[in-house]
Amino acid sequence: MTLTYWDFLDPSQDNPRSNALRDNVAAFENANPDIKIDLSVVALGDMISRLPQAAAAGQAPDVFKMFTPQVPQMAAAGAYTPLPADALAVDDWLRPADTLAGPDGQQVAVPYEYRTCALYYNQKILDEIGATQPTTYDEVVDVAAKAAAAGYTGFGTGFSDTDNSAIIATFFDCFMSQVGQDIWNEDGDVDYAGDKANEFGDFLADLRDANALGSSVVSDTYSTVTDGLANGTVAMAVLGTERIVTFGTSNPDIKWADLPTASTGDQTGATFGWTMGIGAGSKKIDAAWKFIDFMTGADAAAGLAGGGEVPTRSSSYDDPYFTSPDADAVNSIAEYVESNSEPHVYQDNWIALATGLSQAGQELYLNGLSGSEFISTAQDAATK
Repeated sequence: MTLTYWDFLDPSQDNPRSNALRDNVAAFENANPDIKIDLSVVALGDMISRLPQAAAAGQAPDVFKMFTPQVPQMAAAGAYTPLPADALAVDDWLRPADTLAGPDGQQVAVPYEYRTCALYYNQKILDEIGATQPTTYDEVVDVAAKAAAAGYTGFGTGFSDTDNSAIIATFFDCFMSQVGQDIWNEDGDVDYAGDKANEFGDFLADLRDANALGSSVVSDTYSTVTDGLANGTVAMAVLGTERIVTFGTSNPDIKWADLPTASTGDQTGATFGWTMGIGAGSKKIDAAWKFIDFMTGADAAAGLAGGGEVPTRSSSYDDPYFTSPDADAVNSIAEYVESNSEPHVYQDNWIALATGLSQAGQELYLNGLSGSEFISTAQDAATK
């Protein structure tokens, strides 16, 4: 039997996460010689556009990964088969998994890895400009301004709508969690504009006014910002915790810390990450769940953690790997995710919300919008 599987990671690449994926798929096939995995590398943007079409044509993959905020949208588009009873019986998820549901309330996916947002900063740059790690967003602006005056990009973010506006949307998601602002109303409509959200807009406007944003911020993406941090041209950024291990290898000057605090709220961001689900119309549901169970369970946990990703089930941490020095980094990330983030329910219009943020960000940078104008413009764009 062969299972078709879509993943955004390319197992032929030589990086920690790709290596972990390749090794774990091979381990599953060795443990289950009657099941082979036919893995197709599909970028998230392509997956979001292709999955509904493939499902409608009866050609959806047996298993696929999906980013947490997009699960409801893909469920509403008919891309999933509801999870079988064996999947629903699993009760050792570190975070509630029943939020990964379709419009009918049926659970369609399970967490593959957990992440949240953290502040990254280049210690070498901060030492050069005589600054210390900022702990508030106001301090981030001050430090970013000094870094910009020294010739660096003070704070890396991006307003491109490539990759579903991932960098600005995930930062926004965490900031709204920090200040306790709901993103949607009871009807599922985007509805966040107000004083709490305005502080996010004000932060971006202050960075712009301090010349601390990158000169190509309107086209910068998650990848360009991470590359800038890695090569030492970006002083700070807010990104997902999945980058911690990679930065530790590529540039030891890059450190990470809790999210800065806003004028209200705390340092608790959103819990999100990649999930796994069964494609609509799959005729191999039992085998598909066996694969998902393996990839999210203890057998694959050490490999997953070695790639810098946080396993999602408590039983995974019984593996001896997690008591070894090699696991120190991922254990610290797991503790941070547990103490500094909370999951929440997403609606089926995440891409519209994210695109609204990127469009408003471009106007903020190019046309001088105020922070509150950025927020109202972003919300209006998401509700058109």
